[in-house]
Amino acid sequence: MLRKKIQKAIEEYHMIRRGDSLVIGVSGGADSVALFHALWEMREELQLRLKVVHVHHGLRGAEADSDALFVQKLCEKWNVDYSIFHFDVAKEAKKRGCGEEEAGRHLRYEAFRKELPIGGKIAVAHHQDDQAETVLMHLCRGSGLTGLCGMRPVHEDVIRPLLFCSRKEIETYCQEKGLAYCTDATNATPCYTRNKIRLELIPWLEKEVNVKTKEHISKTAQILTLEEDYLHTQAEQALAQARIFSEKKDECLLDISLLKRMHPAIRRRVLRQACFLLDGRMKDISYEHILALEALMEKQTGKKNSLPNGIGGVIQYENFRLFLNNIPNTQGFCYKMQPEETIFIKEVNKYVKLSFNAEKKERNFPSICTKQFDYDKIKDVLCCRSRQKGDKLSIGGGHEKKLKDFFIDEKIPASQRDSIPLIACKEEIIWVAGYRTSAKFHADNRTKNIVWISIWEENNEGKSGHPHYSNGH
Repeated sequence: MLRKKIQKAIEEYHMIRRGDSLVIGVSGGADSVALFHALWEMREELQLRLKVVHVHHGLRGAEADSDALFVQKLCEKWNVDYSIFHFDVAKEAKKRGCGEEEAGRHLRYEAFRKELPIGGKIAVAHHQDDQAETVLMHLCRGSGLTGLCGMRPVHEDVIRPLLFCSRKEIETYCQEKGLAYCTDATNATPCYTRNKIRLELIPWLEKEVNVKTKEHISKTAQILTLEEDYLHTQAEQALAQARIFSEKKDECLLDISLLKRMHPAIRRRVLRQACFLLDGRMKDISYEHILALEALMEKQTGKKNSLPNGIGGVIQYENFRLFLNNIPNTQGFCYKMQPEETIFIKEVNKYVKLSFNAEKKERNFPSICTKQFDYDKIKDVLCCRSRQKGDKLSIGGGHEKKLKDFFIDEKIPASQRDSIPLIACKEEIIWVAGYRTSAKFHADNRTKNIVWISIWEENNEGKSGHPHYSNGH
């Protein structure tokens, strides 16, 4: 039953193509072990290349050590290549200013993508029970339709073949196949909100409301996802019709008469998308903020309203002007990079260096970030520069994304985009510093020549060695 459901999901959502390379996230739990085994059984039929990645979060002591050893032995038994990453999630959470759960998720996907070959996909083991928990958590926090869609079966280079399989089906599969797995003791304690939903709320709903609660919530998420996609497309088209051309990048002009003729559901989505175009962050923009903007359309010329993230709205006769305050005027920059030459990027107060020797990375700077790339795949001079029109980034799976769309998807504020250093080869982005590297230039086990690129700021004493101060061009 489980195998058939996985195959159906793969076919319906075009998750896997023959010959694909997959990085499988394996924690050692029943769900990830079942996913690993099912994909291993499909490997010859689909000519799959498999790689397992396990992340040790440094949170559960000996139990986490045991899980890592279990995954190692599992991969060795089935003769599958693997990598095990160790992180101090508690320390990283403080550094990033977020919770341990969020920090752990970011670190896991960073590890997955580090091992992801060009065109590869990341397979994770989220299942139907996880989907139900996610939807309920979003519902209780006041989410709109987007949040109620839960997790998508396919999102960029991430696939979830188990999303329509229940936890019970997964455990039955493991039992039938004789697969051992680890049990995380923290999952049995209501220490996190998700655990409380899993251990207390859902069992109550199954007992008092409907025994198929998780199945029905998952089905609802599927339905809502289709409707969300349709409404999003309709709102995009409506925004394009209502938008009035403006040369200013910090404003969005809309035709009030067209907005008023729209259905409220579409009009509010148009306003949200317009805000998103300006800033790229919607976390602090609530439904009440959108309603306040909508109400402003009935006011007279000159009336204003302010939203979080520096967004404002004002009525200008027949136009509704949304604008962004305090956009810094960052001067564009472009510096050619030469091996072993340290360059100071004065526009963003950072240093950059290209090196063919890992031992020559700059030291004693806590803010340093270093990435390695396959130098043989780089066919032209590398530059450290600001964004330009036409920039694109390889995201894996043979797909490319416009840099503008990447900034939007990552919710990077428009006010910050011109000051993010980019390592580029003509219009191809090698590395969006602080965010993501191009899948096209990843170093792998076939790489012959590796190049290291480092970016850092001055330390507290303002010392950064003796850099070569290049002129931008």
